[in-house]
Amino acid sequence: MKRKIIKQGHNTLTITLPSDWVKRFNLQGGNEIDLIEKDNGLFLTTEKINSIKKAEFDITGMDIPVIWKYFMSVYREGYDEILVKFHPDTKLDSPHKFFTYHQLDLRYGKEREKKIAYEVLQEFVSRFIGLEIVKHGEDFVLIKEMGEISSKEFDSSLRRVFLILQQMAEETLEALKTDNPKILQHMHDVDISLDKFHDYCIRVLNKTNNKEQRKTSLLFSVLYLLELIGDEFKNIALHLINDFPQRKYKDLIELTESIKRQIDMFYELFYKFDKEKIENMSAIDKAQYFAVCEMYKKTKTGEERELFHHLRIISRYINALTELRVEMEY
Repeated sequence: MKRKIIKQGHNTLTITLPSDWVKRFNLQGGNEIDLIEKDNGLFLTTEKINSIKKAEFDITGMDIPVIWKYFMSVYREGYDEILVKFHPDTKLDSPHKFFTYHQLDLRYGKEREKKIAYEVLQEFVSRFIGLEIVKHGEDFVLIKEMGEISSKEFDSSLRRVFLILQQMAEETLEALKTDNPKILQHMHDVDISLDKFHDYCIRVLNKTNNKEQRKTSLLFSVLYLLELIGDEFKNIALHLINDFPQRKYKDLIELTESIKRQIDMFYELFYKFDKEKIENMSAIDKAQYFAVCEMYKKTKTGEERELFHHLRIISRYINALTELRVEMEY
């Protein structure tokens, strides 16, 4: 629908509200409505922008991976209060390092002792920045956000994601050069830390109603790719520790070094746009493409091919990140 702008006084411009909308929400003179600025438009709502968002779900019968999905969803979406219900007799595995321990348990046939629901949920909550359990009973816990969210916190958390990725690349390269994959045993913990800051960044974006909707959408994509790169480094660490007995890393070292250079360059590029850096990253990517093809032909084991595969995926993600950064500039 269209509305004509009416000039009132020297500097005041007004428009009328649709009568059907006014009647539906029982609006009268003196009532307040909220305006949200997005790109080149305004969104009008009768709901308070800062109203408390509440979520509720029951984890009875769920396993740990499913509970993770529920927690991550409500957290990323920016809910302020989360009521989690469960049967009083519910017992669960510890969520901390669940997938790593699960693999070891399957390999060695171990049984883990289960914990009561409250203890497990306390471990869940400690994984998410800003959340605390404020009330609990025999069949529920109430979780609330403690503190305020700001764009400044987003910036520091995003930088933390970049620094963790640089750490993962540097430690992977060191493990290859020193023939010591054991130094990567903590890589799962490092990836958990990356995910923690990634999820917080997503939460901030969803809660702050960024005025530049297009830029926000691009940031979502950047964060998604950064998280995927972290997962690839975690997978590489697992392969090196468990499935790569040959210890011949020469070609892998060269490829990892070039990927580390790309990650370092993209970090700089993200915060300071530079055409020359884009050209340099493109040149590295081109060299990688042809080099990997030749390296791949020389591989003799499936484990070695798997490592090349993970490294090449990282390279593709970095290339996609570069394209997004160019798009953000325009």
